[in-house]
Amino acid sequence: MKKTILALALIIMTFTASAQENNEKSFRVPSGYQGFFEVGSAYGLAYNLSLVNSQLSTTHGYQFTDKIFGGIGAGVNVSLNHPTVVPFYGAFHYILTTNKVSPVIRARGGAYFVPNSRVNLTTQMTSKDNGFGAYGDIGFGVRFATKSSIAFNLMAVATYYSDITVTHYQINLMGMGGASGYYYDTQENISNISLVFSLEW
Repeated sequence: MKKTILALALIIMTFTASAQENNEKSFRVPSGYQGFFEVGSAYGLAYNLSLVNSQLSTTHGYQFTDKIFGGIGAGVNVSLNHPTVVPFYGAFHYILTTNKVSPVIRARGGAYFVPNSRVNLTTQMTSKDNGFGAYGDIGFGVRFATKSSIAFNLMAVATYYSDITVTHYQINLMGMGGASGYYYDTQENISNISLVFSLEW
């Protein structure tokens, strides 16, 4: 009987050690070069959390430890009703644990520029979005590792943009083909909170 119990104990210990080893090898710990591609939807803090833009970005850099990543990147935030902006930034990621599913924190800092003009055909108004400004964000979410080099991140992110100066040209149509117009400036704030999904490799 003692031999049977000892044999069962040995089998259980062997199975437990094997399961732990398989669990340790069931996902990849990041190291070296890492890249990210991110998509998200942003809801404006100054617009009663209405949708202000859709976001795309890509970040590339180096995983210095199994928890710390640093890199640079750029993106584009596209909107029909608000200025389209192109941010470029330095990025920092911190993975809180080395588990397969782990909390993760990210922070970015940099600048943005506004590349476009808009024309409202109804009001005959042209808007020119001017210049550069400060950009930064901080996010918190969950990272899902896999056996391959790919991982997935789902995050809530708070983003700051300095106010955008928008120069408008209002055209007033007159009879007999005449027209007059005038310029005026407004400030737009598109700082936001967003839900983002990223693919990591």
